[in-house]
Amino acid sequence: MPLGLRAAWAALLIACGGAQVARAPAVDPDVATRRAAEAWAGLDPEAALREAERALEAGGGPDAREIAARAALALGRPERAVRALAGIEDEALLRLRGAAQIAAGDRRGALATLEAAERRARAPDPWAGAMIPALRAAPEPYAVEGAEATLPLAPFPLPVVSVRVDTVETLAILGSGAHVAVLDPSIRNAPGAIDELGLGALRVRGVPHVVRSLEAISAALGAEIGMVIGAELLLRLAATLDGPGGRVTFRASPPSSGETSAPCMALGGSFLAAPATLDGRAAWLTLDTAGAYPLALTPAAAEGLEGWRSDAVTVGALRLGALQVEDIPALRGVLDEGHARAVAAPVSGSVGWGLLGQLVLTFHPGGRIVFEGSRFEEAAPAP
Repeated sequence: MPLGLRAAWAALLIACGGAQVARAPAVDPDVATRRAAEAWAGLDPEAALREAERALEAGGGPDAREIAARAALALGRPERAVRALAGIEDEALLRLRGAAQIAAGDRRGALATLEAAERRARAPDPWAGAMIPALRAAPEPYAVEGAEATLPLAPFPLPVVSVRVDTVETLAILGSGAHVAVLDPSIRNAPGAIDELGLGALRVRGVPHVVRSLEAISAALGAEIGMVIGAELLLRLAATLDGPGGRVTFRASPPSSGETSAPCMALGGSFLAAPATLDGRAAWLTLDTAGAYPLALTPAAAEGLEGWRSDAVTVGALRLGALQVEDIPALRGVLDEGHARAVAAPVSGSVGWGLLGQLVLTFHPGGRIVFEGSRFEEAAPAP
């Protein structure tokens, strides 16, 4: 540097010696956590994640971690949920981290996390207790043989198909309200993995499953149901569930999702949900193809709607994706506020087969669902 320039630079430093570099104001982790909680309750997961991560950068605690993880999962960003829960020791948050690792495809990591959660647990957790053997049995699940298979829906009021579980032929209900596959004890007496699931011409190897009695649903349908095909398998196989056409198609490769699809959220890493509007108000609704109702609302969601009857209200307009359904009956009493607590998100209710069975649904592994229905009004594409 020339001598004259050095002198000028030195003079400038002396002149500015008392100046301070402007810095952003410090983030109060408690304030940021409160804002994150408000955004989560207000159905704004983007803002919730942003504020919760700001809180964590400033030293926020477990509440900020949980909100960040749940918001990231709702947005389909499981890696950020895993990162938000790094190093935690609380058993409930460990289970949430395990669910996030499953969603991120790290099943080996999820197994280690859930095993750590169970060692710390004060009482056994049914979900973790079922998932651990399923993860052990299928660390690399869902190997698909074949390109596509279309199966007819059996003549029941809920979507049921014939499948083969290893060598056993049985009926399976398509239940998007379940996470992984469920087998009745008559088919398997312990959780693990199906060696080969036959879906028509399609074969799927290493299908994780849990075990739960399906006696109640068998009695309701008047037929022996041996399996529930859950949301994880529906998404992985890009299933198109055509209620009006009475068929379901499974594919090894998903079709284009198009512009009329709606985002599909895995709340808590397992509960399938979609953003919707109820009479113009934003809502999150779980999706349950095994629910016999058209729409079931939690008590808090139903209170603000007009048209109370003894057991139902009428929703003037329900929008899902690019579809708008007018004057839909919504049942109360089917769900209580425990539904939102189980999902651990501010959901307003659940859409069941009573409505979904009138639509054509296509599940996409990337986290979107296409809702199509020629009987209903098409609105502008959802953002």
